[in-house]
Amino acid sequence: MTPALATKASTRTTTVRTTKTVPVKAVSGLETVLTPIGLHVRAAPSTSAAILGTAAQGTVFHLLGRTAKNGGWLKVQGATVTGWISADRAFSAPGRFRGYKSTAFDVLYPAGWTATGKPSTGVTFASPGPLQRVVLRTAPSLAKLNLSISGAVVSSARQVVACGYTSYLYSYASSSAGHHVAVLALGLAPGHYLGLKATLSSPAQIATVMEFVNSVSFPYPRCVGGLRHAPKSHHHTTVAHPHTTVAHPPAPTTAPRPVPTSTTAR
Repeated sequence: MTPALATKASTRTTTVRTTKTVPVKAVSGLETVLTPIGLHVRAAPSTSAAILGTAAQGTVFHLLGRTAKNGGWLKVQGATVTGWISADRAFSAPGRFRGYKSTAFDVLYPAGWTATGKPSTGVTFASPGPLQRVVLRTAPSLAKLNLSISGAVVSSARQVVACGYTSYLYSYASSSAGHHVAVLALGLAPGHYLGLKATLSSPAQIATVMEFVNSVSFPYPRCVGGLRHAPKSHHHTTVAHPHTTVAHPPAPTTAPRPVPTSTTAR
């Protein structure tokens, strides 16, 4: 009897030693899906874990936890499912967002902001606070996007991907204290351009600009999850930088983001 009991105890001890746990930090708040292609909710914090469901763009989750494992994951609770989503800021962002829809582009913007105007002359998304607004505009040519910056110096440049289209987001420091500008130009097709121009009070607000970049979609085949009704021309072009009144900016110092090659959510 004694050897049998010893064997059972030994087995139980070995099981405890080999059990692996994921360190999870409890967090709270809301998280909104930004990416137009949607985001998988998984059973565990890993891309190899089972998919419990796919959350569409604009879905709002309650945050339960966070782990740095496998690149960072968030434990979330939705209306019908509880699981894990990637913590990559390219796919989701903290807080609640509203949706702007038009025949030219769709985009999410922070709740509490206002949206006025129209795509051809510029849709202005303005925050309740001072000196923070983002303008999205469509035009038949790069020059007509009106992205020229006077009296400013390029402070940074980063490669970004907006719904499958690659370009550069340039940040400018103005001579006025507390005044910064960021611009982005996208060549969607011949005669079809989209421009973004943001006015910021702090360089840290570039994170908000990236939320616009990560959630925008437009009616062109390369834009996975974009609008369904596309103009006749589908030829794809890329704009490296908009026309400005300052010298061309230096090469980006940040690592390029890969262009999405899959039509499936992460």
